[in-house]
Amino acid sequence: MVSLGSEDGHAADGLWQDLFSALGVGDDDDVFARWLEGETGAWVPGKHWQLNPIPAGEARLDADDLRSVQFLPSRQLTKDLRAIILAKDAMTRRQWTSLLEAVLRLASVSHVTWLCDVQARIWQSLSDALDSKGPMGPAEARRAIFPGSPQYMAYGSKAQPSLKDGFSGYLGARLGINTVLWSLEKAGAPYVGDISSSQGVAGLCQHVRYNHDQLSALGTKRAFLDVREREARAMNCKKGIGANLVEFARHVLGQRDTAEPLLRGYDQGYVLKKKSAGNSAPWIVSLGPVAVLALVHCALAGLSGPRSIHRLGQHLASYGIAIDRHDIGGNDLGHQLRMLGLVLDSPDAESGMLLLPPFKSNIK
Repeated sequence: MVSLGSEDGHAADGLWQDLFSALGVGDDDDVFARWLEGETGAWVPGKHWQLNPIPAGEARLDADDLRSVQFLPSRQLTKDLRAIILAKDAMTRRQWTSLLEAVLRLASVSHVTWLCDVQARIWQSLSDALDSKGPMGPAEARRAIFPGSPQYMAYGSKAQPSLKDGFSGYLGARLGINTVLWSLEKAGAPYVGDISSSQGVAGLCQHVRYNHDQLSALGTKRAFLDVREREARAMNCKKGIGANLVEFARHVLGQRDTAEPLLRGYDQGYVLKKKSAGNSAPWIVSLGPVAVLALVHCALAGLSGPRSIHRLGQHLASYGIAIDRHDIGGNDLGHQLRMLGLVLDSPDAESGMLLLPPFKSNIK
């Protein structure tokens, strides 16, 4: 995600190095963290953390795509990581790692959902190309395959149905893209380019249109529909990869369920929580206190003084969470913001609320 969301390899390596340094325990860390580091070092002498550099061949977006794409969760993550690193001196290590974890939890699921969305859009372009339509050129392909402002989850609503639809779309796209590529190879016209950029997708669509007659003779679309119908349970995320993706999202975003009632409040960085205590209760989008702190801090990073509550809504939207700023004052997010002292009620502000920076490191 760091590599994909950074402007270039140099920026990615710099952020990776800064994150590694921040994760280490130095003289500026709190007393307990330094003591624990010394104790564990005595138990395992001679063992030291070493930076694992980003591999040279790590995936990166094409430069033109990176400049043009509006919605990119990994790019937002790189900005938020910088903000979280700057906040380290304002709290204990335990508190800081909780903030870091909250951002990573949301960003990782948003990134995976974005990847599934892009794959589904690529397949839609190829499906159109099979009908002699589809994007013509990199610019049209870019608009077709990269979402502009998607809403993967809605605050206060059930999360799993929309996420499941996205994962199901990815499974269909994976099947469809492979069917097209195998059919091209079987027709004696394999595609030798890549599909990791708008240029590559546009080239593949053109290649499909050029070989339209051969693909029609092979029954490419019919083969895709037959397999999709035969594997309906897998396509509906009832088993296999789809079920794993649904469980990944629930496990990463959901509030931890502890066996001990006294430890129930241990996880405060969640994004999803159960609507009620029942085992069959649905998971709804609702931020925990630590997640609220982290996202407010990141939304106001580099700014001084209070700002409109609209900034928090924009920040959530950059990860695919939709929320109406006019609803914040009356829902549980507004309650959390007031309890944490992160808002200033003002009749002159939008929705009557202004966001307050939670840490001094916001003021630069």
